[in-house]
Amino acid sequence: MRSGARAVSPTRPGSPEDDRAAIERIPSSAGMNQGMQVLSYLISGIALYGLLGWLGDHVLGTSVLLPAGIVLGAGLGIYVVIRRFGQAGLTSTSNTNTSKTGPGTTGTKTTEGTT
Repeated sequence: MRSGARAVSPTRPGSPEDDRAAIERIPSSAGMNQGMQVLSYLISGIALYGLLGWLGDHVLGTSVLLPAGIVLGAGLGIYVVIRRFGQAGLTSTSNTNTSKTGPGTTGTKTTEGTT
């Protein structure tokens, strides 16, 4: 084989083996998907409540509802992001310390398995 020549794959193009190999080479995009969801929640909150504020300003003849709607939309977008994605990194931790101190306890620590 010449140097620089490419070996031909023994599988047919478009075969399931080629598809699996291509998928394995692609890095996981879970973080990118989550980031895009966060961004879309923030943009849609600002756009939706900004539009409602603009409509309210247009109907009532005021000029304060658009900025208020934009700020409210940003705040609610942040709230939704925290509510939806804030619990992702939290795990339940078990308390390994079995001693109890407080009202009604002796305050002594007992260790199981020792004599």
